[in-house]
Amino acid sequence: MKIKLLLAPALAGFVFLSTVHAGTIVEDFSHDPSLDGWQMFGDTNLFQWDSVNHNLRVTWDSSQPNSYFYHPLDTVLGRYDDFSMAFDLVLTDYAIGVTPGETNTFEVATGFLNYSEATNSLFLRGSYPTQPDLAEFDFFPSDSEPITNSINPSFVDSANDFAYNTYGYVTLPVNVTLRVTVAYTATNQTAVLTVTTNGINVVAPSYAYLDYTGGFYTGFGDFHLDTFAVESYSGVGSYYGSLLAHGTVGNILLTLPPPPVTLLQPSVAHGVGQVQFNSRTNWNYILESSTDLTTWQTNGSVVIGTGGSMVLQDTNAAQLHQFYRVNAQRAD
Repeated sequence: MKIKLLLAPALAGFVFLSTVHAGTIVEDFSHDPSLDGWQMFGDTNLFQWDSVNHNLRVTWDSSQPNSYFYHPLDTVLGRYDDFSMAFDLVLTDYAIGVTPGETNTFEVATGFLNYSEATNSLFLRGSYPTQPDLAEFDFFPSDSEPITNSINPSFVDSANDFAYNTYGYVTLPVNVTLRVTVAYTATNQTAVLTVTTNGINVVAPSYAYLDYTGGFYTGFGDFHLDTFAVESYSGVGSYYGSLLAHGTVGNILLTLPPPPVTLLQPSVAHGVGQVQFNSRTNWNYILESSTDLTTWQTNGSVVIGTGGSMVLQDTNAAQLHQFYRVNAQRAD
């Protein structure tokens, strides 16, 4: 995924445009969330904004296609980034085995995903080879197998490798406000899931250790996440599992790393346009220019981010009117 930042205003015949987004996304549903960039994919009837109670009413229904109430992040998260999500969850009811012949468990889920992959018709959450790039909270309601009476932070890399090392064995209560938090720290490659009510743990914290290689884990790679979503997954390919659950999600707080480009400063040096900005490691950068905002050409070669200040300079002949944009793309 490319993040395109255009820098402004006009300077000595050069035009620069810019869009930079904050490192947090907060949603309390006090007003129409579509005005804050929230969108829906799939069966939109599964998500209803409650303007009175200031939350999102959700139906998790595995009999329907993959459906999401989602917000783009305007960045790409990987395993070397710190990030977290927190939200209020109230489950009013849930049941598994609701589809004939699909009597096993299926998950209530909310978290980060890769939008282009998760909206592909081949993406099936219940089929292990076809669900790359996820970092989410999962609740598996109980059935005859105790291991499924659980919550866990689920991470899936771009090659469909899983990292869900510990479970919280608990049946979540209904009609109780639960605060769900998943915090991932890059330095120790660990995600911690906590579920509390009134500040008290409902169950001991659960962990995902991305560097863990014991048991059947052979190594976990990188992931690429560009969207946060309340996720109602299709049960197709779920190995005989199904789910129908109702509840609400509210008070969403997403903490994200800084954008790949910050503090853009335009300048002209010896008649040549250039941009200076703060970069990030694990990102590649290239300057592009246009005279009409329609046709763009590259200026110079790809430059690896240093985590500090960088300058990209136009290597082509100067034009009377010139637009510039900095394309940032993850290096991994």
